[in-house]
Amino acid sequence: MSTENVVVSDEQLAKLIDAYKTIQEFLGSVLSPNEIYTEKFLAGLRESDDDLANNRVSEVRTFDDFTS
Repeated sequence: MSTENVVVSDEQLAKLIDAYKTIQEFLGSVLSPNEIYTEKFLAGLRESDDDLANNRVSEVRTFDDFTS
């Protein structure tokens, strides 16, 4: 498998991010989360929401914090 590098300007990157957001908003308006995501992902999302709601989080400042 070959590897290619793509170089984009800051302006092009901003346009790409805007396009992604537009597609995301559109899909979110016409499809339910159950149609977009797997049940395993939705379960993890619900668990994450529950952790945030119940303040079960810890601050991560380094990659080592993240992996431990």
